Amino acid sequence: MKNLGKRFEENWKKSVPDYMFYYRFRDSGSSYYGGNANLRFSSSNIADCMLNDPFTGLHLIELKHHKGKSIPLSCIVGNKTKQKQIDDLYKANQYSNTYSSLIVFFSDVERCFQLSINDFVDFTKNEDRKSIPIEYFEENGIEIKVNKLKTNYRFDINSWLKEL
Repeated sequence: MKNLGKRFEENWKKSVPDYMFYYRFRDSGSSYYGGNANLRFSSSNIADCMLNDPFTGLHLIELKHHKGKSIPLSCIVGNKTKQKQIDDLYKANQYSNTYSSLIVFFSDVERCFQLSINDFVDFTKNEDRKSIPIEYFEENGIEIKVNKLKTNYRFDINSWLKEL
């Protein structure tokens, strides 16, 4: 059985309209050994996937699935590799027509949000919390409509991109 994060990634991919280019970066070797970033030949990716929309540009996306109504920062920046990933996403976001985002699916409440990497970095610098509450996503992010199928989900990517 697949873990919930992998299932979310598959559901996200199946939600991408055919006219958009989508690519999911291959997982590094460390992901197969419980997230051990100390493997000798482990590479790291800038994000989980990229999406090129002909109307809005290139989107570098880190996908996160979490239960509950907040997501611990340790799930996003828990080690040096993850912090480098955030730094790289922040740098990439400075280029025109390039958008770096966290997309978090809160499965307990069946809600999904996009948060720009800039808003994420602002949160980590200005808040003294160990998790990001769903209220922060409501105030600073964009909610992505979720359609529940029998056991899987589809996400309304077109509507989300129109709100950017």
